[in-house]
Amino acid sequence: MWRYERHFPMSSEVENPTIVRNPNRSLWEAAVTGHRAELGQLAARVWPAVYVWMRASGAGAEDAAQRTEDFFARMQTSDMPRPDEEDVAHFQDFLLHRLAAYAEAGYPPADVAAQAAASLVIDRVKAEKRFGQEPAGRALEELFSRRWALTTLEAVLEALRAEYAAEGKERLFPFLPPFLSFSGGEERYVEIAPQAGVSVSALHVTVFRFRQRYREVLRRFVGDTVREEADVDSELTKLLVGAS
Repeated sequence: MWRYERHFPMSSEVENPTIVRNPNRSLWEAAVTGHRAELGQLAARVWPAVYVWMRASGAGAEDAAQRTEDFFARMQTSDMPRPDEEDVAHFQDFLLHRLAAYAEAGYPPADVAAQAAASLVIDRVKAEKRFGQEPAGRALEELFSRRWALTTLEAVLEALRAEYAAEGKERLFPFLPPFLSFSGGEERYVEIAPQAGVSVSALHVTVFRFRQRYREVLRRFVGDTVREEADVDSELTKLLVGAS
């Protein structure tokens, strides 16, 4: 298992302006090959799962928040991920291994330089509110996977909300997410169409396109957490199971 005290930066981990990310690769693949900005983007997406892990491990709210920030600050500076680490193919599995090592090392804080260089400052109020919504009696890794999945699904909807706002369709957006799990009949479309200010036929088309775009964005978000495209389907299945 990887250990904090035995890790030394490799040459590829040094910030290098000549490293150019291939836009066709995932954020995680970019992070593993030395791109700190992409690792920061991933941290901004998944920190709620790490916070839940910290809280469920026994930390109080303030300690959990600080440890979460320190954890990612270290990872974005001296402890960048390496291509040869265990479970590096999947960001979620990788984080669980790193968290176990972090706990074993006694949750060492990030130094001042790492804190200054890191991009993550978590919303402590939102973090604790989410933790209060977690079900009791579940295993630590199960809670982590659940919050990981729910956070991803929330991020997908926020990305879609932004797209609709950019297209001047923000008023229509709130009517669409309920149709993601809707399998009822025509009466639901007849009920919602006047409220949304569109015809029933237009609502059918809009819902179809919304579902299609949702799947595309979800697949992209999940794809950003694996190194190989061939792993996206299995990771997507794991995410949907985790959200249940």
